[in-house]
Amino acid sequence: MLRLIVAMPEDGLRGARSKWDELSAGAWSDHIQICTLGSDKAANDNLVISLAGSPNALVYVSQHLTSASVAQFNIKRFRKHELIKQIEDWLDGRNLNWRTRSRRECAKTPYQSIPPDEWVSQFAKVDPILGRRAGAALLAQFRIANAADLASYFDDLPAVDQNAFFLGADPHSGDMSMVNVLSANIDNNVLHDSRRLPVMKKQHQVRLFGDGSWSGGETLRRVHCLYKACDKKSNALHSSQRLDVRLGFMTDAAEKRIARDLEKLVHKKVVAEGAVRVTCPDGNRFSLLGAKSGQKGLAFQNLALLRYVDTDEKALRKLCKGIGDQIQPDKPLGTNEIASCIGFWYSLPAAMLPLFIIDGGDVMGADGVVFKWRALLRSKHTTTGIMDDPSHHCASCPLADRSAAVQPTDAAGSTVTIEVGD
Repeated sequence: MLRLIVAMPEDGLRGARSKWDELSAGAWSDHIQICTLGSDKAANDNLVISLAGSPNALVYVSQHLTSASVAQFNIKRFRKHELIKQIEDWLDGRNLNWRTRSRRECAKTPYQSIPPDEWVSQFAKVDPILGRRAGAALLAQFRIANAADLASYFDDLPAVDQNAFFLGADPHSGDMSMVNVLSANIDNNVLHDSRRLPVMKKQHQVRLFGDGSWSGGETLRRVHCLYKACDKKSNALHSSQRLDVRLGFMTDAAEKRIARDLEKLVHKKVVAEGAVRVTCPDGNRFSLLGAKSGQKGLAFQNLALLRYVDTDEKALRKLCKGIGDQIQPDKPLGTNEIASCIGFWYSLPAAMLPLFIIDGGDVMGADGVVFKWRALLRSKHTTTGIMDDPSHHCASCPLADRSAAVQPTDAAGSTVTIEVGD
């Protein structure tokens, strides 16, 4: 990973750090190394040349404290005010500016959105001291996977005999958007709706695609469905047939649950031991419990962001849960407290922090005045989605229970439909 090294005088650092903190919600400290320069130009030149020798280093230096001779391909000299601007541009270019990041990510979607500062200002109503920093820290992690992202997650995989996808029972399912990505990149002759798989030999391998598995339940149900014969699909997989499940994202909690429940299917002789393999791209497998923060939830793991919010590293989670308890009491931090900041251009998973996607709930401000929470992204499918089609699956299908899913209610008692999926 390219790392920026900034060499500048001590007297300008305090103001610079404050600017970078506000710009990136403190995330800059994971990407920029600071070195101070004194008044001795020769000593500064030696220091800068030494820094430039570090692997993958790009060095920005104060022009007036270094000699022109030190400039080279990875050493850039700038005047004082120009240096600060160049660093801000560098942060923005790496999507570390939470304002522009939020705008870019929202622009990938068809959803209605509100400006980042407007969304962040709501946190300040609840906590005037920590609120704005908390909102900024969340937007610094906000991410939308678009069609190109999804295509890259499913690229360069070992060949299989057939490929499968699921179309959910939701009449307005976002699954078709993922199918469009698959059909653009996979030979359509070997790409099938899971209900329309052709007759295959036992040694034939099948790959099932899914966008994400956050808690594991839906992925396991789909695997089970593929191995279960019924009148709703042409063919089921033989128990010994190899199935490769490729996901765009996966949590360790989902991985463990899938492995545990697969063992149950093995015990019932539905599937053979070792027949199913579940993978996701490098970098897209997340630990639900932060190794460094010790906190549950994907939004509460980056120490630089947590410490930007407050010296109490648990402050961000406490504030998010406090607001979440008001706008979505049954899942204040999303499904199983996953607290994801990741959505898709066609779907807003139930594992996302409700603060991003639940609109209109009553929230008590620090001044005792109740206001309506405004979601960063507003989808009619989230607020007006209808129940699953009960005839889509056979009555005994592992997926059939999705048609009877309980719809949560917001703080005002209104029905709130959440995108299904694990």
